[in-house]
Amino acid sequence: MRERRVLSPYTKSVLHYIALTIVSVIWLIPVYAMIINGFKSNLEVASSPVLVPPSHPTLSPYMAVAHVLETPIINSLIVAVIASLLSTILGSMGAYFFYVLSNSYFRGSGMLSNFLFSLIALGTFIPYEATLIPLTRFIVDINLLNSYPGLIVSMLIFYIPTAALLMSLFVTVVPKSLIEAARLDGAGDVKIFFKVILPLVIPGFISTLIFIIIESWNNFFLPLVLTTTPSMRLVPVAVEAYTGGYGTLYNETFAVATLASLIPLIIFIFLGRYFIRGLVALGGAGKGV
Repeated sequence: MRERRVLSPYTKSVLHYIALTIVSVIWLIPVYAMIINGFKSNLEVASSPVLVPPSHPTLSPYMAVAHVLETPIINSLIVAVIASLLSTILGSMGAYFFYVLSNSYFRGSGMLSNFLFSLIALGTFIPYEATLIPLTRFIVDINLLNSYPGLIVSMLIFYIPTAALLMSLFVTVVPKSLIEAARLDGAGDVKIFFKVILPLVIPGFISTLIFIIIESWNNFFLPLVLTTTPSMRLVPVAVEAYTGGYGTLYNETFAVATLASLIPLIIFIFLGRYFIRGLVALGGAGKGV
């Protein structure tokens, strides 16, 4: 019988980097097109191929949209950061609650935990459009329409279940013996969560936080419905305003899309390693490590 040929570690490494390079190039092509077309005039964008560099680069499109995006970026930072932090903390506490409930000694606690958790998981798949009327009426009734608290509350409604679902994947790998030992020492659930659980799931917490920040930053439907004045616009709504019915300034559209992407990109660059650590920790937990 023929001997089975095994690739050397060096060959595997080379193939691995070739594959990563190809994927990276494919991913960077639209980013490259978005950036360079922001340096073109509107006529050049319309008349030249999208991947061709500008013949006469100009900062005019970026300068024109920078002032317009100033207020929406501040609004998005306020709403996205607060909503994401609250969603991740409350969702993590919810994941801990379900973990404790599922390991409770009371009869039927496991079934109750599975039922409640299924409802939470179902809530993450409800489209925003399906909640348009009840959500808008709720925000109007509590007098929070066109305000930061109204936007934050509306995002909490959707992102707390998402955070609970994601954090449950990390919280469940914490040994139950640690929780029982903390209870024997007289610690309550709140202290156990912040002193025992949270430090052990920091990679998962940051991964969930990054995911929800990007989701809330890119959320278009909620700020479109729940804001009524230009001063309360968030970035996605401000970006969409550049594609009007009377014509499109293509170079400014590319420029505004580039500037709108900077904040999530910066966040991911500085916190991306923690996001990867969270994924690695999840993979290890899934294998029983």
